[in-house]
Amino acid sequence: MKIFNLATEIQHALQKHPVLRDNDNRLIANIWFKRLVTIDELSGKDLLMLIAKGKLPSFESISRCRRKIQQEDKSLRGRLWDERHQIANDIRKEIRGFHLKLESNT
Repeated sequence: MKIFNLATEIQHALQKHPVLRDNDNRLIANIWFKRLVTIDELSGKDLLMLIAKGKLPSFESISRCRRKIQQEDKSLRGRLWDERHQIANDIRKEIRGFHLKLESNT
């Protein structure tokens, strides 16, 4: 699978279904469903074999691609994007402050 094709597919999914913007589990289910729609019956074992053989994009690839798309296109960010990034920034500030405090005590 070409990454460009996956990125395009994810971008279209995020545009069409805003609920997918904050939920990687739903996003991966959507992407995989579209790939498997032509298969009438698929057992859990068959699904796992497709994943193991690399016939379906990995959860990590889909998640990483979604993050990159949302980083570059603000209109495709979910409701929780700003909240998650604010929390991450706050944690980074606390860690920096802790390190500065440790350095000043030495």
